[in-house]
Amino acid sequence: MMQVLFLTLVVISNLFSQTHTPEESTTTICEPITTSDTTLQYPSNHFQSFLVEDEFYKQLDKSIYEEYKDATFNLRQKILFKDVPDTLQIFHMQTNDTSEKLDLSNHIRIHPNRQVYLLASYRQNGQDELHKYIVIDAGTNNILLGSSKYSPFITKSR
Repeated sequence: MMQVLFLTLVVISNLFSQTHTPEESTTTICEPITTSDTTLQYPSNHFQSFLVEDEFYKQLDKSIYEEYKDATFNLRQKILFKDVPDTLQIFHMQTNDTSEKLDLSNHIRIHPNRQVYLLASYRQNGQDELHKYIVIDAGTNNILLGSSKYSPFITKSR
C-alpha cells in the first residue's frame, strides 16, 4: 500500500513539475554537430580516432615542424579546434610570454569540433627566448596555423 502511495506521488509531482526535459533523445544529443553549410573545408570529426600526440610527432616530417633542441618546454596535444586559443594561452602563461589570445573568428571553414594537433616548443637560454607553435589537422595533416617568435631574454629585476 505504501509503495502505491509513493508511486502515485511521484507520478503526480512529475505531471506538475516545471522542469524542462530535452526534446531530443540521448542518441540524438550525442551525435556529431551537422551543418548545412557546404563551405566547411574541415567538417567535424570529433568521433574519429587518430594517433596519440607522441606517435603523431614521431612520424611527422621534421622539415614541417621540429621541437627546439634543448627546449625548456614542449607541448603536444590533440584537441578540438575551438580549444586552440585556450591551450595556447596556457602555453604562453607557462613560458611567461605576453602574447595576446588567438582569435579564431576568421577561420570559418574549420568546424569548432575538428580534431587538431597542437605542437608548441619554447627555448630560453641566457641570451634569447624562442617560442613556436603549429596546428595541424588530424584528418588531413594540413597545417592550419603556426607562428614563431624570437625575443632577447631580459632578466627581471626584483
